[in-house]
Amino acid sequence: MGEVNKNIHKGHRLRLLDTVFKAGIEDLSNIQALEFILFYIFPRGDVNPLAHRLLEKYKNIPSVLEAPVHDLVKIEGMGETSARKLSLLLNIFDRYTQEKATKQQRISNMGEIYDFIEALLRFKSREEFYMIGLDERGKVVGARCLLRGKIDLITMKLRDIKTFIKTFNAHGIILVHNHPGGSCQPSKKDLVSNAKLSESFYFADCNLVDNAVIGVDGIYSMKDRCLKRAFIQDKESYEKAIEELKSLSNTNGK
Repeated sequence: MGEVNKNIHKGHRLRLLDTVFKAGIEDLSNIQALEFILFYIFPRGDVNPLAHRLLEKYKNIPSVLEAPVHDLVKIEGMGETSARKLSLLLNIFDRYTQEKATKQQRISNMGEIYDFIEALLRFKSREEFYMIGLDERGKVVGARCLLRGKIDLITMKLRDIKTFIKTFNAHGIILVHNHPGGSCQPSKKDLVSNAKLSESFYFADCNLVDNAVIGVDGIYSMKDRCLKRAFIQDKESYEKAIEELKSLSNTNGK
C-alpha cells in the first residue's frame, strides 16, 4: 500500500510540474500553486493536506510566505527546518529582484530607483528597512534588508552603516522603509530617526541621498519633504493625498 501511495504522489508531482512548465503557475488554484511551492520544501510525500491547512490559517499564498517561523511550526506537518525553508523563499525572490535590477539594468536615475523601491516594498505585508548603495555616478551597486518586523530606525548602528558602505564601496546611500497598509507620511519617530541617521552618515563620510517611506498611497522623500510617487488612481483621492502631504511638508519645514 505504501508503494502504491508513493507512486501516486510521484505521478501527481510530475503532472503538476509538467502543467506549470508548459502553462505557468498563474492559472493554478491557490491549493495547486502552494502544493507546487511545497514540493521544494518537501522532496517526497503528499503535501496537499498541508497546503489546505496553511491556506485555511493564512488565507492566501503571500501571507503563507510572510508568516514567521514561530507561527508556521504550529501547523501540523511543519517542522522547524521546513518552516525556516518556507520563510526564506521570499529572501530568494528579493535577491533575484535586487540582482536583476542592479546588475542587468544598471539603475542610474531617481525614477528608476523609485521603480526599484516600489517593486521591492510596495506589496510587503510586514515592515522592512533597506539600505541602497550608489556609486560615484549615482548607479545602484547593492541593496540589503537590514531590519524586518517592528522597525525602530533610531536603533541603527553606525557600525552597520560603515559595513554596508565598505562592502559595496558606496559613495551615496538611499534608505527606505515601508508602512504596510498605511500612508507614506512619515511618523514623528521617522522624522526623529531621519535627523539622527543624517548625523551618522556625516560621520561615516558618506552622502545620504534620500530617506524614503513607501505606503499604499505612494513614496515620500524625507529629504525633499514631498511626495515623489503616487499610487492612488482616482483623481479625487490623489489630489487629497497631495494636499495632505503638502500640509505635512509645510509643518515639517517650520
